Amino acid sequence: MGVMFNAKLTKNRLKPKQLLFSKSIPLSKQLSVLRIFLFFCFPLFVLAQAKPPTTGSLLPKRLNEKKIISNSFSADALDSLSVNPSAADISVTDYLIISQARDTIHVDTTLTMAKYYKFNSQRRDNFAYLPLNNSGQALNPLSLEAWHKETAPAVGFKAKESQRFLPHQLGYYHVPTPLSEIFFKTTQSQGQSTDVLITANIHPRLNYAIGYRGHRSLGKYQHQISGRSQLRFSTRYENPNGRYRLRLQIMNQKISQQENGGLNEASIQDFESGDDEFFDRERLEVNFENATNNFIGKRYLLEQDYLLLRSNDSLQAPRLRLGYRMQSDIQDNRFSQDQAYSGFGDLAADFTKPYDHIYYSLRQFDAYTILTSPTIGWFSGYIRHHKYSYKEEEQVVNPSINEDAYSVGGEWHKRFGSLDFRVSAELGISGDRIGNYVFGEIKQPLFSSFTLTAGLRWQQQHPGFVFEQFTSSYADYQWKNTPEMEQRTAIFAQLSHPDFGKLSLTTTNINNYAYYLQPDAASLAVTPMQLTRGINLLQLDLETGVKWGVFRMDMKLRGQQLSDNKEVMPMPNFIGRTALYYEDHWFENALFLNLGVSARYFSSYNMRAYHPLLSAFVVQPHQEMEGYPIVNAFFNMKIRQTRLFFVFEHVNANRKAANYYAAPGYPYRDLLFRFGLVWNFFQ
Repeated sequence: MGVMFNAKLTKNRLKPKQLLFSKSIPLSKQLSVLRIFLFFCFPLFVLAQAKPPTTGSLLPKRLNEKKIISNSFSADALDSLSVNPSAADISVTDYLIISQARDTIHVDTTLTMAKYYKFNSQRRDNFAYLPLNNSGQALNPLSLEAWHKETAPAVGFKAKESQRFLPHQLGYYHVPTPLSEIFFKTTQSQGQSTDVLITANIHPRLNYAIGYRGHRSLGKYQHQISGRSQLRFSTRYENPNGRYRLRLQIMNQKISQQENGGLNEASIQDFESGDDEFFDRERLEVNFENATNNFIGKRYLLEQDYLLLRSNDSLQAPRLRLGYRMQSDIQDNRFSQDQAYSGFGDLAADFTKPYDHIYYSLRQFDAYTILTSPTIGWFSGYIRHHKYSYKEEEQVVNPSINEDAYSVGGEWHKRFGSLDFRVSAELGISGDRIGNYVFGEIKQPLFSSFTLTAGLRWQQQHPGFVFEQFTSSYADYQWKNTPEMEQRTAIFAQLSHPDFGKLSLTTTNINNYAYYLQPDAASLAVTPMQLTRGINLLQLDLETGVKWGVFRMDMKLRGQQLSDNKEVMPMPNFIGRTALYYEDHWFENALFLNLGVSARYFSSYNMRAYHPLLSAFVVQPHQEMEGYPIVNAFFNMKIRQTRLFFVFEHVNANRKAANYYAAPGYPYRDLLFRFGLVWNFFQ
């Protein structure tokens, strides 16, 4: 049982002149645009004959940070700036990307199916998600969403996370020559998705990187424009003797999303009728056309450390560092409407129109140490001071929440013979809303190139400030709760082989699961709920592929089964994705291509409903949505360091018998042609 916390508008049709600029572009005109695009790309084919940095056949390959320099346990081995190869020795593997956790990979210019699956505005593989109709909108989860290694309480608005640039996605760089990367992809009707990065080492010990990600898409339905503007900057410095190090990152982002509440009941029938009149999706009525969700985020991080001790041998390897890190994350969320929508209920007193404004800030201050030695391995420990604030700007009923809290944490890496061991933990020592986590993992090579990875993840996390306290301008969306910490305990094992793929098994126990429930099918009103019983989830994943000469078939399958309480955590029992394609080199190895089809499928289940007021996907037990296949046809090619992508999305869409949805009331995409590129420049 769950614990319940207390807690039609006239259609504005577009004018003819407006309609002219908002209609979808016919396929013939799209192909004309494509021809112009290829014409302007002709210089690319010419410039591609210039000799680029050498590209390894195994890219992208996870670099073992312990192999970057000879000393296995040097702290500098994790992100050293001292490498300065001569021009004759430079290769793609010398262009390094370092995460905040100091894990290192190198730039990858290969063309693989993994790159194809990440060719989207989020630039990540969305295997267990289903995107809403317009490019850049929220993603409906098909599986249990992973938690980040974070103990401080989040604000909420979970659906916006797929649109945001998250802290762990911002990296640092070390490059022997200036590096640029351009990402471009067409969107729907009007707009484009772009991501540009420029990085250079001003000195072998000083690097900067600046990037901008922009996105705009009109969409096929009324009032669903999606837009993003995200600027990021990072730099890192190490002084000549290697004792002092500095890392800095700055990130500003703005997200704007028009909300329409999905199709109304009459338009759902028109959509499913197959009537030619409604193939123009702009003719379908939506619930409202006057709402907008806006998000502004600002993040800063400054980290400095100093080397106190070195080894006494000739290598002078670092042994002990002390450091200080401060970071700030500010989020401003606003929902506004020109006029109230009856489906959300009545406005609260003193409100003439809907307007919700949530301000959240999180500041963290760390004092940390890094200790390395052949005996201990690599260890980092820290004490963290959290200062967080949650404020509802447009109301005076509930006071703002301001709290100081403390936690301690650490991370340890050690190799015992052929066994790799990693553990990380952070435990709260004060503060009512601070969570805890402990992650442990071992990795052991087995016979015949098989590798076994196993581990444990235990985490407690606050459900979010919006879940705890929310005072909307709509009277039915006001509550103040005292939720329990959500808790997850997961045990996992993975057997992997470079040729046969991966087989993974994960069992997860979930306690105090928090969710939003839409109890009435005729109303959009929701109630925050928290389950008092536990949930057990079993997941089995298989990722493998087969090759016949120049033909390949790749697949990823996931089976997932809940032991109980399936109605509060809806998910399909099966998710599958496969690709059948041809790949080969043409024109004396000047061009590499893959050509084929990809398909994904999920089984029927009670799909979560998207709620624009809360920017969240909520549980609705009223309607089971049928699973359906989504088939794409693609033609991708690589010329030197440039990858070109041409994709026909959802080629099996049958508009005569349309019954494909990304969420209740939100149809999935019809047949759509899109193209784009990712282009690296090595100066």
